[in-house]
Amino acid sequence: MVIIKGIGNVMSLQTGSCSTQRILLQIQQNRLVFVQKIWLYPNFALTLSQKLQAMDFDITEIADFSGRMAHIYSVTLKGDEHTLLEHFFDENAKYDEEMKLIVQKLIVMGNDTGCRYEFFKHNEGALADGVAALRVGQIRLYCLYFDRTAVFFGSGGYKPVDIKAYQEDASLNQKAQQMRIIASRINKAIIEKDIEIKEDGSLIINYWEYEDD
Repeated sequence: MVIIKGIGNVMSLQTGSCSTQRILLQIQQNRLVFVQKIWLYPNFALTLSQKLQAMDFDITEIADFSGRMAHIYSVTLKGDEHTLLEHFFDENAKYDEEMKLIVQKLIVMGNDTGCRYEFFKHNEGALADGVAALRVGQIRLYCLYFDRTAVFFGSGGYKPVDIKAYQEDASLNQKAQQMRIIASRINKAIIEKDIEIKEDGSLIINYWEYEDD
């Protein structure tokens, strides 16, 4: 399934920097964003806010951020029209400068540097599950870091300056825990070879069948 769509508030970001204006203009002129949509049906549950919630989702590659150095993916929950990355930009639009910097970082990672390990804060989830955070100021954007060629982004938000860990903030904790569920399902799929990630970060989708955990 191929989806052609804009990326919400990212399209309307403005800045006084000429170089940034060129970057964002390039995004606005090329509105083909979603190029790969793969439905996953994991029958999987984890306690979130004291409630078991099964999570079905798909993986969507974000073409405006992906490039020759890395593939940038996000996740769309079943029944939703927007990726978690889109929701992240919408929910945090008031942090205008931080959103601009995140857009720039994603474009640079996809096209120039790759997703270097040092760009992320690692060990944000369970042991060795790959959950990490892209940090800009007090903003945290959670993801599953595979390697410098592929990263799967969820959502995130503002981390208050008076807390040390995201678990101390209910909203941020929910975003991080959501990313842990997503990472668990993608990691399982990779181990079982339902998903294969090629050397360039592109995906090969093989076979999907998940049983009750």
